[in-house]
Amino acid sequence: MDWLAKMIGLPDDFLHSHADTTGGGVIQTTASEATLVALLAARKEVIHRVQAQFPYLSPAEINGRLVAYCSDQAHSSVEKACLIGLVKLNLVPSDDKLRLRGNALRQAIAKDKENGLIPFYLCATLGTTGACAFDNLVELGPICQRENIWIHVDAAYAGSALICPEFRHLMNGV
Repeated sequence: MDWLAKMIGLPDDFLHSHADTTGGGVIQTTASEATLVALLAARKEVIHRVQAQFPYLSPAEINGRLVAYCSDQAHSSVEKACLIGLVKLNLVPSDDKLRLRGNALRQAIAKDKENGLIPFYLCATLGTTGACAFDNLVELGPICQRENIWIHVDAAYAGSALICPEFRHLMNGV
């Protein structure tokens, strides 16, 4: 996967061969499968983390409180992955340019936490299939880091444009 990371200009943290990183990855057969695999990996990680903190909670109890996020413009595969993973999905309203922004995500997370849910996963999109909108990773990344939310970036539709240096600004925040 190093060849792909280098081709689109990802930071060295994403490289498998870099000495000080745990980067790497796999190519899935479809974008839908990639979304599902990322969601299931995030779910497994958060269940282990929550169980370490609250050993009296069963995996099923924790899973019932998990909530994932994406914009209302994200691919339908996110909804399908949540159905398969048996987790709630919060479709966060996009802005007037059809992008997911930090304020909207922050508000959705706060409301869900007030309702006893556990935010654990965000599927951000670089190039939505409906409008080729790019979610604002510069705003979303720090929120996910602060809230300990796994972020998956779906670039299946427009990611190949990132090979061209003049489009790499669209992935600022990765």
